[in-house]
Amino acid sequence: MPAALRRTSTIGQANLAGVLNHEDLRARARRALPLGLWQFVDGGAEDEITLARNTRAFQELCFQPRMGVWHPAPRLKTRIFGLEVSMPILTAPCGGLRQLHPEGDLGVARAAARAGTVQITSSASGHTLEEIAAIDGPKWFQLYRFWGRQGMESLVGRAQAANYRALVVTIDSPVSGSRERDLRYAFRSTRLSPRRALALAPQLLPRPRWVWRYWRDGMPFGLANTAPIGPGGRPLPLSAMGQSGPESLCASWEEIAWIRDLWHGPLVVKGVLSGEDARRAVASGADGVIVSNHGGRQLDGAPATIDVLPRIVEAIGEESEILLDSGVRRGADVVKAMALGAGAVLVGRPYVWGLAAAGQAGVEHMLGLLRADMVRTLQLIGCAAVEDLDASWLTYA
Repeated sequence: MPAALRRTSTIGQANLAGVLNHEDLRARARRALPLGLWQFVDGGAEDEITLARNTRAFQELCFQPRMGVWHPAPRLKTRIFGLEVSMPILTAPCGGLRQLHPEGDLGVARAAARAGTVQITSSASGHTLEEIAAIDGPKWFQLYRFWGRQGMESLVGRAQAANYRALVVTIDSPVSGSRERDLRYAFRSTRLSPRRALALAPQLLPRPRWVWRYWRDGMPFGLANTAPIGPGGRPLPLSAMGQSGPESLCASWEEIAWIRDLWHGPLVVKGVLSGEDARRAVASGADGVIVSNHGGRQLDGAPATIDVLPRIVEAIGEESEILLDSGVRRGADVVKAMALGAGAVLVGRPYVWGLAAAGQAGVEHMLGLLRADMVRTLQLIGCAAVEDLDASWLTYA
């Protein structure tokens, strides 16, 4: 790690005193980021109904504890596609992380490796997939449909060559959702020309530390993985993810079957919200699915993922790995998801808040909080291991 980033990480560790939960990290991230970037990280689509529904649905599920038993060291280890992880929590693929902190995707990869789990690299990352793959630890690669089949074939081949263990194909983002906070504060692309810097001055002046770090990092604003396949070898700007065009940003079912022939390893379809689509994913060659509504950032009005999880488990649970994201904030949420049949969960916003607040140290801290939450929850409900969880541990009040 460069000396400047080591100093930043040390500062980040010092800043974590008193951070007890995800809301504390959220508050730190809000203070660290310019207003427009904060809205990009924190916001959802339109009225943010699904964003709120995701967390509320977890809150409405209650535990059915078994008293009078004591498990001093509940077992969190599990296997996903044969790989043992220290806990059933993976870091979700998120684009634009390098704009939040210069450690970006590299810091997340290091934090996941130190936690003994998997980092899922976004094809919209600020570092190249090869740079991220060079960090120790298992990784999966998430695929968008940049420049049609030619672009996807290039990204899949690069991910295979870089030894990513699984490929995640996102299907819920044919276009970007209408994230009105983004549109209102207009901070999606941060290449700072003098004119743009002047327009953004009210946002930037209160955040001199962020400005200094971003300037020292070369003011990255592009999607690094798109440079080799883009016109003139130039990367797409992050803002291109929000633009409607003549082609979908996601693969079709026919293209998923085509990708299955290209990819030699586990194939996972992300964005499934119904039993019908889960069965179609399996029929197209997927080895697993991620039950996801993109964290409430795409279709506002989509159901909460924890609510639809049982239907998907019923549809394909005997033959496929099922993971879940969207709305996970505490270790107790992870326990609830696993009790309803998820093999593991992905976390997004909580670790992103940690990254924005303190770089790699913030991500490590968030993962540590989730681990401690899980241990405590299992002890309080009387469960010895995550593999013992099923629906009998839950009830509705």
